[in-house]
Amino acid sequence: MKTDKKSEITTLLSGIGLNIFAIFIGIIIALFVASNTSSNMPASSNHGAIFPFFNAILFGIITLIAFFSFKNIFKNYSWIITLIGILIMIFASTKV
Repeated sequence: MKTDKKSEITTLLSGIGLNIFAIFIGIIIALFVASNTSSNMPASSNHGAIFPFFNAILFGIITLIAFFSFKNIFKNYSWIITLIGILIMIFASTKV
């Protein structure tokens, strides 16, 4: 009985729709973090305050590509790619 429940949770976590939704939520959170970070940049930095936004979007796209590339290799653990990508995305959007 426990294996059935574990299998259901693993199937849910490895679903394509849930992972794509989580990546887009991660992008929104990273953009929010970037907006708070970019306000701390000095005015003399000119266009440098936009880099955290680019990092959030760029790493979001990289996470999507990595998820679609490796989802068949890591069938039951593809959610780990999503989680690592979201963490890297948020970390990259904090500071340049």
